[in-house]
Amino acid sequence: MKKIMKSLALIALLVSAFVFGAHAQTQAGHAKGKFKAILTADQQAMLKQNKQKHREAAKAFKATLTAEQKAILADKAVPRKERKAKLAATLTSTQKEVMAANRVQNKANRKAFVATLTDAQKAQMKEIFKGRHAKGELKHNKPSKV
Repeated sequence: MKKIMKSLALIALLVSAFVFGAHAQTQAGHAKGKFKAILTADQQAMLKQNKQKHREAAKAFKATLTAEQKAILADKAVPRKERKAKLAATLTSTQKEVMAANRVQNKANRKAFVATLTDAQKAQMKEIFKGRHAKGELKHNKPSKV
């Protein structure tokens, strides 16, 4: 009985070591982690600031939504594209202007960030993100035509 318990404990230890090792390996090989590793502290701060601006703009836009519009977004039974189309049909001209201004600001932030990258960093980025679309890691964040 003691021998069986020791064997089970050893197996549990080996399995947990394997799981933790595999998790650490996937985190270290993740494209986002590699990307951040090639950036300077100023560039990382710029990305963080741009992300915060984007969140604030999204929060401000969501505050303008009516109860009906919020209900459209909350209906997860409807596919995302259909929810987006339904929401677009209910947007006011002011909301459309806010969305357009947010897109322009995000584009300007992205352009300013890319301007800070060196040629070496750009080459490293291409290598890091090469094949990402094929692996299903790339999200499609195309601006909506609302």
